[in-house]
Formats: sequence, structure tokens, C-alpha cells
Amino acid sequence: MSSSRLSSQSGQSLIEYALILMLIAIITLAILLILGDDLRAFVFDLLRTWFPPS
Repeated sequence: MSSSRLSSQSGQSLIEYALILMLIAIITLAILLILGDDLRAFVFDLLRTWFPPS
């Protein structure tokens, strides 16, 4: 009985981790969609500052 209960809890933990990862991915995607152009310009300017064109 305890082995089936352990397996059930293990599966539930895996599903919970997957849901958390999906939530993080959705939030990250939303942030990138909202700030995409500004973020791209910021990174481009930062890289040009660190590595100026020769």
C-alpha cells in the first residue's frame, strides 16, 4: 500500500513542477512580448558599448 501511495505522490510532484515551469514560461513570454523592442534595443546598445565596432 505504501509503494502505490509513494508513486502517486511522486507523480503529483512531477505534475506540480511541470505546472510551475509552464507558469514561468508563460510569464517570461508575456514579459518578452511586452518589452521586446525596448529589451532588444537595450541589449544591442549594451553589446555595442562592451564590444565597439572596429
